[in-house]
Amino acid sequence: MKKIILLLSLILMGFGLFSQSLAIDSRLYAIYPEDELINMQQNRPADLEYINWFVENAYVIKEIANPETSDFPKLRFLDKETKMAGAEVTEYNPETFNVMEYYYEILPDSSNAYLIGNTGKLLVFYSNYDLTKLFNEYRRTHYENR
Repeated sequence: MKKIILLLSLILMGFGLFSQSLAIDSRLYAIYPEDELINMQQNRPADLEYINWFVENAYVIKEIANPETSDFPKLRFLDKETKMAGAEVTEYNPETFNVMEYYYEILPDSSNAYLIGNTGKLLVFYSNYDLTKLFNEYRRTHYENR
């Protein structure tokens, strides 16, 4: 009986260590308050793991010819107060790009793209379906290699 209790205690401690050891990607602070991120880290580590992954993997940046004649919607900043589309994005810097600063929509079954000003860059988001497949593959390979 003592062995079972010890084993259960070790398992529960392992879950607790996992939730506390999961780092918060600093880019998430652009949209989430610190207390919400800490709460997620402690109580919903799977959610934090997903948004940490999302901020790096949910999109690709592509080149587009003739952006001035494109029909793609313009990328806009996210207004933190209203959670709605704000000012239009005019520049792209791959060194400082943070997808969490922008207003976008993830579609269930198709990708979605936004033109980044007249930079010749297109921000393309994977569909929700594809994101789920990619994240599950990431988790499978990530935990398989531990």
